[in-house]
Amino acid sequence: MWDRHFTTPPFAMVEIALDTPLEPLAFAEGINGAHVLVRFRDRPVGRFWLSRALHGDVVPIDTLQTHVDHVFDAGFGAAFLDDLAPARTPEPAPAITIAICTRDRPALLRRCLEALVERRDQATRAAVDLVVVDNAPSDSGTRDAVADFPSVRYVVEPVPGLNFGRNRALVEAKGDWLGFIDDDAIPDRGWLDALIEGIADSPTAGGFAGPIMPMMLETEAQMRFERSGGFGKGFQFKRFARERYGDPFHPTGQGNFGTGASMVFSAHVMREIGGFDEALDTGPPLPGGGDSDSFYRVIRAGHPVIYLPGLMVHHEHRRDMPGLRKQYHSWGLSNGALLGKTKARDPQMFKLQRRTLATYVVQRAKRLVFSLAGRGPLTPRLNWAELAGALAGCLGEYERSQKRVSLRKAEKDA
Repeated sequence: MWDRHFTTPPFAMVEIALDTPLEPLAFAEGINGAHVLVRFRDRPVGRFWLSRALHGDVVPIDTLQTHVDHVFDAGFGAAFLDDLAPARTPEPAPAITIAICTRDRPALLRRCLEALVERRDQATRAAVDLVVVDNAPSDSGTRDAVADFPSVRYVVEPVPGLNFGRNRALVEAKGDWLGFIDDDAIPDRGWLDALIEGIADSPTAGGFAGPIMPMMLETEAQMRFERSGGFGKGFQFKRFARERYGDPFHPTGQGNFGTGASMVFSAHVMREIGGFDEALDTGPPLPGGGDSDSFYRVIRAGHPVIYLPGLMVHHEHRRDMPGLRKQYHSWGLSNGALLGKTKARDPQMFKLQRRTLATYVVQRAKRLVFSLAGRGPLTPRLNWAELAGALAGCLGEYERSQKRVSLRKAEKDA
């Protein structure tokens, strides 16, 4: 059965620092548990979950210590290496453009910009340019929101589609590096520092990605999504090069690299590979795939993608079940569409991509069977949405999307 001890909202968002003494954790009235983010020297190193039903109204220090010890084993080692690393030689300040591609969501945009401007103003080691790309707006709400931030640039991309917006950001980019944050996310307080350090350590990288943590866990949809794994990809440093030892599906397991809510690319590399594929992330009916495809193409072009635990953002997950079903369907559809793109654009990798997708479909089918038996955090409808999306995506979705995008461009030019 669905584990209501750990999936019934709301859950509190709690942080624990390993370098400060632990204190008992008391749950406020009406709170059913906690998602606990663990930091060491202000860097995220892990997380764990607590349930009020299992742990009581107050979680004692020894229980917290048990959970922290597991996180210590998993993530503390990387942070500990800071003590062994040689002193850093000051590097030239990188020039960074951070873009938010948005459409008709001014309230979310304001929240994101407030955090971004604060991070930018605190930065002393980089020149940071902020730009908002207003994608096919229906009103002046986005322009009005940006007007409250005089240091933020505002541009319009008239053709609808997230990758159209990303390509406009690439044209507008003043820096050597181009980062993207979703309007429904806010960067962690160490986001920019982690990026600057990552660029200094890996100046030849083609891109960077980082963890996506929940901003809040207030609804059933948010809890089910995060308990099923969410956008989380861990807190371990990873380097994805053209070849990757021990991963028989690399580099076709595009979802392993990162998520578009927090990603940064070398502007030179993105221009070199032709920018973002505008037939992906088009909005309905194919509202995904653009981030995965971009990481894949960067790696295939011979430029590594670095996963930085400190490049963390806090994301507002979909609040209702219909919206979550659309998200899972989009994931499946995008994975299927990428198979069609690989066949047309990168035939050398087609067999491997087909095997990767087949494994993905089998895993989702098993998860659907488990959910029919009441196992796992996802409902049968959510699992079926992803599986059905993958099957539909294999049946010519990328080709159909190319035709739709051609019509959009023609309408713009008419």
